Amino acid sequence: MPYDSKNIFETAISEEKKANRFYSNLALQMEDKGARLKFEIMAAIELKHYEFLLSWYQEKFKQPPVLQETGECKIVRPETPPKTASFGEAIKVIMDTERRAYEFYKKACETSPDAKDREIFDMLARMELSHFEHFRTEYNYMTESTIRFASEDIPWMMEVY
Repeated sequence: MPYDSKNIFETAISEEKKANRFYSNLALQMEDKGARLKFEIMAAIELKHYEFLLSWYQEKFKQPPVLQETGECKIVRPETPPKTASFGEAIKVIMDTERRAYEFYKKACETSPDAKDREIFDMLARMELSHFEHFRTEYNYMTESTIRFASEDIPWMMEVY
């Protein structure tokens, strides 16, 4: 299949918009302020990706993109957790989604004949990979069964006479 930059950019723009809504919706469900803030920040990051790609598209093609607005994803198809998913189940879906987004941008970078497009796709691939790594680390901390923690390791844990 020949490289189609217009379709790739339209898909990327649509998916970034959906990612923004996804994180915004997760933030609204969080009772914990820290978790809510984390998802609000991710929503803002995905919105910046969307705005950046939209601007680049309009500059490159001199027209607005044709965006896919349905819930069906073109490229990134994560497993859908139940409506009553645990925080850990949601994090697993997020990791899968961010990994697939990374793979999408990486492939776009590898196949693009345009140097500037490759630069953009490479930057976005690295960002999506960093999101994946962040959530993978968080998931690992959350599910780690044991850690070494002894009283002699605690700073200032001494008897004072």
